[in-house]
Amino acid sequence: MVKSRSEEKIRFGVLDIVRILGGILAFNALLSWWFTSTGTWGYRGRWIDPRYVKFKFSPGYLNLTIAELALYNGSDPKLPIYVAINGSVYDVTKSPGIYGPGGSYHKVSGKDSARVFVTGCLMKEDEFTYDLRGLDQDEAAYDILQWQQYFHNSERYWYVGSVQHDPLTGDPPAPCDHIKYPGRSV
Repeated sequence: MVKSRSEEKIRFGVLDIVRILGGILAFNALLSWWFTSTGTWGYRGRWIDPRYVKFKFSPGYLNLTIAELALYNGSDPKLPIYVAINGSVYDVTKSPGIYGPGGSYHKVSGKDSARVFVTGCLMKEDEFTYDLRGLDQDEAAYDILQWQQYFHNSERYWYVGSVQHDPLTGDPPAPCDHIKYPGRSV
C-alpha cells in the first residue's frame, strides 16, 4: 500500500536542529563580517579568547608563591605570561610584544612589581619588587588601585589569582625619582 503525502510522518531530528543552528550562525557571521569586518560584530573582548573561556570554566583561582610566579615570565612559550601587582596576578599573554621577552615591560613579567607600578622607575632593578616601604602610602594605594582596575577592566587581560609574598627583610630599595610616565615630561 502506498502512503499518501498527508499520511507520511514528518520527522524532525537532532541533525535538523544542528543544521538550522549552523545556518543561523553562518548567516550571523556573514552579516557581521559585512557590516563590521569581524565575525563577532566588532567585539574584541576576552570572551572570544579560548584561554579565557577555559580559565573561567576551571575550578577556582590560582594561589602562587613568588617562585611559582617567576615561571610565568614569557620565557616558556607553553606557559602564559603573568604580571602581579600587590598580590593580584593577571594574565597578560595576549600582549607578548609588551610583556614577553624583548618587550618594553618584560621586566615586570613573572613577578610582583607593585613598587615599579607606583614609582615608574623601570631602570632600577631593585624597584621590581612588592616592597612598598619608604613610599607615600596614599600615593602607593591610589596608583596600585588604578593599575589593578586597568587590568581588571581590560579586554585583553584578566585576573587569575594571587601570589603569596615572602616576609620582607633588609632595607627597602633606595628612593628613585618618580617617573610616572616614562618618555614624557609631565
